[in-house]
Amino acid sequence: MPNGYKGKILIIDLASKDIKIEKPEEKIYLNYFGGTGTGVRYLYDNQRPGVDPLGSENIFGLITGLFNGTNVPFSGRYSVVGKSPLTKTWGDANSGGYFGTELKKAGYDAVFIKNISEKPVYLWIKDDEIEIRDADKLWGKDTGITDKMLKNELGDELVKSASIGPAGEKLSLISAVMTDHGRAAARSGLGALMGSKKLKAVAVRGTNEVKIFDPERLSELKKDWLKPLKKKPSRIMKFMMWLINPILPWLLRQGVFTMPDVGTVVDGFRKYGTTMSTSVSSEMGDSPCRNWGAAGSHDFSMKKHSFKISDDYVVKHKIRAYGCQACPLRCGAVVKIPDGPFAGEETHRPEYETLAAFGTMLLNDNIDSIIKANEICDSYGLDTISVGSAIAFTMECIENNILSKEDIDGIDLTWGNAEAIITMTEKIAKREGFGDILADGVKIAAEKIGRGSEQYAMHVGGQELPMHDPRLNPSFGTTYITDPTPGRHTAGGAGFLEFGMDLVPLKDIKFPKVKKYEYTGKGESHLILSNAIALLNCIGICQFSGMFGDIPLPEIMEVVTGWKLSTDDLLKTGERVQVLRQLFNVREGIKPSDFKLPDRVKGIPPLKHGPLAGKTIDLDTLVKEFYKTADWNPVDGKPSLKKLQSLGLSHIADELY
Repeated sequence: MPNGYKGKILIIDLASKDIKIEKPEEKIYLNYFGGTGTGVRYLYDNQRPGVDPLGSENIFGLITGLFNGTNVPFSGRYSVVGKSPLTKTWGDANSGGYFGTELKKAGYDAVFIKNISEKPVYLWIKDDEIEIRDADKLWGKDTGITDKMLKNELGDELVKSASIGPAGEKLSLISAVMTDHGRAAARSGLGALMGSKKLKAVAVRGTNEVKIFDPERLSELKKDWLKPLKKKPSRIMKFMMWLINPILPWLLRQGVFTMPDVGTVVDGFRKYGTTMSTSVSSEMGDSPCRNWGAAGSHDFSMKKHSFKISDDYVVKHKIRAYGCQACPLRCGAVVKIPDGPFAGEETHRPEYETLAAFGTMLLNDNIDSIIKANEICDSYGLDTISVGSAIAFTMECIENNILSKEDIDGIDLTWGNAEAIITMTEKIAKREGFGDILADGVKIAAEKIGRGSEQYAMHVGGQELPMHDPRLNPSFGTTYITDPTPGRHTAGGAGFLEFGMDLVPLKDIKFPKVKKYEYTGKGESHLILSNAIALLNCIGICQFSGMFGDIPLPEIMEVVTGWKLSTDDLLKTGERVQVLRQLFNVREGIKPSDFKLPDRVKGIPPLKHGPLAGKTIDLDTLVKEFYKTADWNPVDGKPSLKKLQSLGLSHIADELY
């Protein structure tokens, strides 16, 4: 068994209470690495197509990343997988924090949960001690209280847990799996899958180290790799940023401005995290406004609104910094609103997606209310992107007389009404009143409401769209409808290049400059980035790791595992995982035509005002070129026979062809 792994996966049957340990062959690790890769390989081999996403046959997995527990920088991310209850497609999500490392230290590379328990339970894993325990006392508790109760019951403050809140228990299709009081594996609705199994939590304590092949060489590589993070912002760059700040959004829209020096980026991330970009993103048109019906400066200008939910306004309630396992950057923070109408408990600082979902989308510039909304979603276990989008959908239905105030429990849900936003967020979290309609996402809500509300439900395949507008960076649209988990901004694609960011930490890959509104010549870049981000999700490394310099990933792979792999080998594994995720959907009967980007998001009709006025994107050309480059059939979604054989998937090729 290669170093970096434990060589064991747990298989738990909640119906029979049977606990098994499987020991995969080394080639499984070599071909899929871990995380999403190991997850999709196991489910594809062990789950038949067509199962009910909330039924007993849907397998739920929690999988460590290859580098979890090795002290490779930025290696704190683990994955959860299953058939998505929200989109009925392949479903996965990943999260930072400490859970993945603790599971690896306990001796396991993954846990797969089968069938349904008769009553609420939690899984307790401490090295060789594995128990299915009663969770009656935990059922109904929020995720923070659940974590505290588990630590008390198990008598160990070092226990790490992945749990669901009341939203997951009540099978909200936009519910999340939570760790560390605010780290969310939020997308795909996998909290509902966990809730359907009556599995409240997985609690883990590991006391073993994760062995690596060459620890001394890893220390040397880390020194060189992390040197840029020690750089201070240059005075010249500080002056230049101050000088161009008034026109920075315009420069970014034109694609003529790239990231500043590493010292400035590192300083900004450590102080603000992703919140440092909110006002600029709003001003340039990246952040959708009014349920995607407006953009940036026209409705939510930097001078009047967006600066209030960005930078110093967000960190004013900061209590302490937070960083995931092995992270040298520590871009997170814990905050607390001490008083006022939105006073609450300690919570993780909302990140950009949450600030936009509860801010620009709703024309809400009250930062305290956004922090409160984030606290509610973390406690109940909800995806903030989906909740904010569901509220925006409702606001537009009210505005267009599809719904009345009486229909939504008498709440005055109008644009920017912070108190009403919090009230509706709580109702969604508790599945109370109209919140019960919204708790399964905008697609199902529109189906229940009818009366033309479908035109205001902004989703792809049932998943609410992230807070990055393809009318600014068109290739995000390609990602939203071609990735096997639709509507996902964290999947890779050329949209990052259009944004001016190279998130690929592979030192010998150089991408050509791309122009935002040129629609040909991006297929190869999109495919490589798609495969590279899939690779990161297998090895458990944060996407931000590539923003501070090139990472010698082949060398790190060798010192951790002993494998000598080239960059091409690594990308081939990323592509193998992407193709198998796609094949999961093909086997479910899902076709590319099932994923459509709403016309409004493509600029049909184009906006009349704001930074994206007049923009309509040619998504058809981008998508057609991607399918051709990836060698996937654009009609049925099948990767070609040649592609499957080149990736070592001949056994599946025999089934398809």
